[in-house]
Amino acid sequence: MMIHNWSQLRPLSKLDQLAEVIIKTAFLLSDNHHVITTYAEHKGANFRVKNRVGEQEFDVLCRQINIDKTTYTYISKSHLEQGIRDDLYIGLVIFIDGQKPYKYLIPSTIWKTPNMLFTDTALKHSEYGININKKTFPELAKYAFEEQLTSL
Repeated sequence: MMIHNWSQLRPLSKLDQLAEVIIKTAFLLSDNHHVITTYAEHKGANFRVKNRVGEQEFDVLCRQINIDKTTYTYISKSHLEQGIRDDLYIGLVIFIDGQKPYKYLIPSTIWKTPNMLFTDTALKHSEYGININKKTFPELAKYAFEEQLTSL
């Protein structure tokens, strides 16, 4: 197994692309879900997924955090054309040097009641944020990708 130094990848946008591929691949490998649309312009989502069992469809917007560089990522409210909604999930990938990526699936409606982990700010820029630290990291566990996938 390769040990990756994620923080050394250049350009930095490679991690954004890699996060999207990781989340999309996880859905493609799922028994009950498949990717039905990929959006060229990421105005609110990277791709659309269909659940083969329940027939529901939802959008996924991918974000990443490279812990060795930052503990925060955000979604500009101006990039969410339809705002937060029941059929929008955030696919979060956390990269830590020397470890495999960690995947999370977070309903966008989490920002209806912001907290220390899921922030809603309008100070400098109007954005929804994910702020990871020692206090908030344990709360993120319930959004582990595989756990969330079984509830969709």
